Amino acid sequence: MMQYFEFQDENGACFFEIRLEDRIVRTRSGQKGTPGITMEKIFRDAGTAAAEFNRLTKEKENDAFYFRLGDEYSL
Repeated sequence: MMQYFEFQDENGACFFEIRLEDRIVRTRSGQKGTPGITMEKIFRDAGTAAAEFNRLTKEKENDAFYFRLGDEYSL
């Protein structure tokens, strides 16, 4: 699964991407048009990884600066 968020103001646009792949949660963020910075966390089990994915997604959904593009989709 993946969630993609963007932020835009007069100075430019940024993105924040969250991916869940079994026990791995990857985040990638940066300015639009760049590859951004990727961080990866590996969890003991898929349930813990899913909980972290959901936590990060809710955090960005509640962030007043970011908005989500499109619906959640599977890789």
